[in-house]
Amino acid sequence: MVWPAGEVAFVTGAASGIGLGIARALVAEGASVALADIDGTRLTEIVRELTEAGGKVTAVELDVSDPAQWEAAADRAEAALGPVSLLFNNAGVSGGGRIEETSLDVWRWIQKINIDAQFIGVATFLPRFRARGGRAHITNTTSMAGMVPMVTQGAYVASKFAGLGFSMVLRDELRGTDIGVSVLCPGTVATRLGVTAGEGEAKLLGKEMDVQVIERNSTLLAAGADPGKVGEQVVEAIRARQFMIVTHREWAPLVERVHAEQARAFSEFDGRHGVDATARMLASGIDLDQAQVRPGRPQGQVFRYSGPAGTCLFHSSG
Repeated sequence: MVWPAGEVAFVTGAASGIGLGIARALVAEGASVALADIDGTRLTEIVRELTEAGGKVTAVELDVSDPAQWEAAADRAEAALGPVSLLFNNAGVSGGGRIEETSLDVWRWIQKINIDAQFIGVATFLPRFRARGGRAHITNTTSMAGMVPMVTQGAYVASKFAGLGFSMVLRDELRGTDIGVSVLCPGTVATRLGVTAGEGEAKLLGKEMDVQVIERNSTLLAAGADPGKVGEQVVEAIRARQFMIVTHREWAPLVERVHAEQARAFSEFDGRHGVDATARMLASGIDLDQAQVRPGRPQGQVFRYSGPAGTCLFHSSG
């Protein structure tokens, strides 16, 4: 069998869109899948579909934004299918509008689902992965909105930038272990996000859905990539231990524009504050969490790092 055949996966947002695409791809590869979603009705339909296709799956109704539900959801999944070794933090929402028009309730709702839930998912399953040993993998879904700012999407962009940074740190903290990390940064994919996000925001605010906005967003999404094909791409990527997964090359110039602005800020700065020892240590591959830094004389500012790799000196003059 080729990994991840025989493994057990926990996929959030699995009742539709990319989550469903990932679940279908996993089943096709011989993995068992716990389908987690807040939409119990759709989950029932998906369980029937995948079971008839020969898959071993179970439904786990879960509000990913509620920390109190996660441990029980993980226990239910493992009781039905066995130990989970694949976590897909995929559930997400969009909403709000221009920053000055976005209410705090909508802001918090988006952050809770898009980034807080990813942290909770990792906090729930990572200790289980470590305790059991063996190969495991965590995949967090962010967005190209986690690399490129988009006006009128401030709350969504903030959550997705956070998701990318969170995934990068998690990858580095797990380097050298048998637990892999990937981050999916999709462009436009033909999902139900326009509908589900519109319904969720309207319910949160106690108002009618803005049908015109939902129709416009749904039309844009409909022209995007096939979520089933994206699911297959994700499974291929995690098998190859690939960290960053993108779905569309057309975003590259937009990402490069952001990076160019950042690089220009550094190249044009005159360096008036001297050398930053923290940056020097990070660039040298030093784990700051294990560092014992002892400042030297004020006029010299020699920083001594002592850690598992030995002792290094960093001087403020460079």
